[in-house]
Amino acid sequence: MRSDDGRAEAAPRDAASSRAEEWLDHHIHGFEALERLNDQARMPMHFRPTGREAPQVDIGGIRAPRLAIWSVQSSTGFESVPSETLDLYSIRVPLRGGVLRRTGSREFETLAGTATILPASDILATRFHPGSDILNCSVGASDLRARCDVLEADRPTPLHLLPLARVEGPRLRGLVHTIRQIGDHLGTPAAQLTGPLLMDLLLNQILTAWPRGNPPVVDTSSRIADKAVDFIEAHLAEPLTVGSVAAATGVGLRTLQSAFRARTGRTPLGYILDRRLESAHLDLLANEGRLPVSQIAYRWGFLHMGEFARRYRERYGQPPSQTGRRSA
Repeated sequence: MRSDDGRAEAAPRDAASSRAEEWLDHHIHGFEALERLNDQARMPMHFRPTGREAPQVDIGGIRAPRLAIWSVQSSTGFESVPSETLDLYSIRVPLRGGVLRRTGSREFETLAGTATILPASDILATRFHPGSDILNCSVGASDLRARCDVLEADRPTPLHLLPLARVEGPRLRGLVHTIRQIGDHLGTPAAQLTGPLLMDLLLNQILTAWPRGNPPVVDTSSRIADKAVDFIEAHLAEPLTVGSVAAATGVGLRTLQSAFRARTGRTPLGYILDRRLESAHLDLLANEGRLPVSQIAYRWGFLHMGEFARRYRERYGQPPSQTGRRSA
């Protein structure tokens, strides 16, 4: 179905499937359409443009409480950030182009021929490159952990899947094929009966095909820094001080500073300023001249325009007024 404004709406194939599954069928053309998707589509993420060009995004697939499989194509690229915390493992397989996924401590560049799997709770943002075609799959983290316990009952080991893998060899290629086949099968009348078997098949293939590593040894400083990053990201658009970050993390200022620098190479204040500058940059790219640069700078906590302009030029190689000016 399509709404009056031309936006594709999710429509179930039959009444039975609509009770537990939601069809994704969105065709986004332009900045306003992207905002309508954010406002109306009940997606667990917020989408935002990454350039001056009007975003072009096509999303199609199916989402159920414990399993979602969908495709994303975008000629312009865009970024998504979580709008809620989900207990899922998230798989991204670029068929063309690629994605950049950012966690609190690392960035993972995933191009065609590679794939990532990450706990959804670790992901801070995902940037889809222009010209990308991405196969996406999410499975319940509790389901995957429970299946791991069953498969390895005689030699239980902590579940630690390497976040990045090359899609080569019969096992991983078979997993990608299975994801695509299940995506085509979900929502059909036959899936009402075979759904549990398909879920078993997918979980088994993930656990047997995806490469593993030794469980990381997480020291105290890493836990402190990760908790601080999570708090900063959740309150980036709100008044923040390093003291409030330390209080939320449950440590003193000196401990926070030391742990944060050891984990990220930056101070908490530097991280906050960098992330707010990045957010201001994205707002300027999507602004189309509607708001003055100063208003966008104030929105992200930059009260002195001279200092904001200096930092912005150092980071992006041009004044913010040039970014905010749409080409004719």
